[in-house]
Amino acid sequence: MNKNKTIKPKKDREIPFIITVSYLAAFLLIRLGVFLAGSAETEFARAAQAKTPPGVDFHIGRNIILFGYHIHHFYIGILLICLAGWLSLTETSRFSKKQLAVAYGAGLGLFFDEIGLLLTWGDYYSWLTYLLSLLLAGIFLNIVFFPNFWKSVKSNFSKSQPHSVFQNTLLKHNTFLKIADFITEKTGKTEKTGLIFTGFLYLAIASLIFTRPQTVRYWVALIFIIQGLDYFLKFLTEEKE
Repeated sequence: MNKNKTIKPKKDREIPFIITVSYLAAFLLIRLGVFLAGSAETEFARAAQAKTPPGVDFHIGRNIILFGYHIHHFYIGILLICLAGWLSLTETSRFSKKQLAVAYGAGLGLFFDEIGLLLTWGDYYSWLTYLLSLLLAGIFLNIVFFPNFWKSVKSNFSKSQPHSVFQNTLLKHNTFLKIADFITEKTGKTEKTGLIFTGFLYLAIASLIFTRPQTVRYWVALIFIIQGLDYFLKFLTEEKE
């Protein structure tokens, strides 16, 4: 072992975890607040769905109206994301990385709370909100809590299907997997915490299967279609060789 080898300082492993927690907290709190206040069923909300001016220039209450415009909280989320990104890139000394991580995660939570409203015709309670928010939460939790799983995925990709078109094109340089490895190695957590979040994800996916079986069916079918096309392309590639 080389004694002169310098040991790199251990970087902060809490930032991705803080982003995840603040994202989930902001999403759950704002959705609960909107539900309790009934903000999605007010006259202003109905006017927004009908695309008609509310007839009021200023109003601060269950909804916010400024200069006749309906201010949704996803605007505040976008503002928090932009500020956190700007201050992180400029390396400001006024705010710590942890504080910026909280702002960034909270901004994501506020934005994704209304993602269904943006993708539909003003339906705040659209199932797309829960589906996409759960997907993002799953990505965060996998990055934070399951580094060993993604290491095994990388190992399986590198050892199996050497002629796979998908592997030889999209994963040729393993850039994404290297980035995932780096992040997950720096954010490893305890086994007990991982088990708790694994149980949460299984229950969430099970509820999605019961409430939206049609959507799950499409996702499963898409996975099989992609895998089938990959085998056909692999066959054609082997024929040319």
